[in-house]
Amino acid sequence: MNSRERSLQDDMPYRRDLNIEIDQLSVTGHVVFAGRDGKVHVQTGGDVAQHTNQTVTVGGVETTPRELDMMIRCIRDVEDTIRKENLNPQLQEAAMHDLHTVEAQLTKEKKPNPRILVRAAKSLLRFSPALTAAALTLFDQPLVGAILASFGEVALNFHDAVRRHSSANNAG
Repeated sequence: MNSRERSLQDDMPYRRDLNIEIDQLSVTGHVVFAGRDGKVHVQTGGDVAQHTNQTVTVGGVETTPRELDMMIRCIRDVEDTIRKENLNPQLQEAAMHDLHTVEAQLTKEKKPNPRILVRAAKSLLRFSPALTAAALTLFDQPLVGAILASFGEVALNFHDAVRRHSSANNAG
């Protein structure tokens, strides 16, 4: 390598084979690249601190993959409870159908249909005490609460029904 090539390399502190495509950049330093959110802080002297958070959108709510995984684990727990319960085959099939409806509504990217979600969710509470407990644990997840919160009055009615059902089970 001659001295001219060496001085050119000194002027370019980045690797030539590194390519970062930025999807969005705002004047406040918010950057979106490769589907990940980032915040870039440039201070006097050119120091750069970068913080990235990966986010996903489910049920019309932006969340972290960790929160989504927690919700999916709770859905699988409800599914396991349905399988372990001694329900007759028709009731077991109905409970699985209700759970799959709840899962489909909660895990789609856009805001779910509140009537479909709430109807299937309420239905899950009628099969057995163990299934009710598992379903209430699912509905108690922060991400599920955030999704339901966007429903307004429908969410309040559902919350009241769940609270009444939970109180009745605790009293009995």
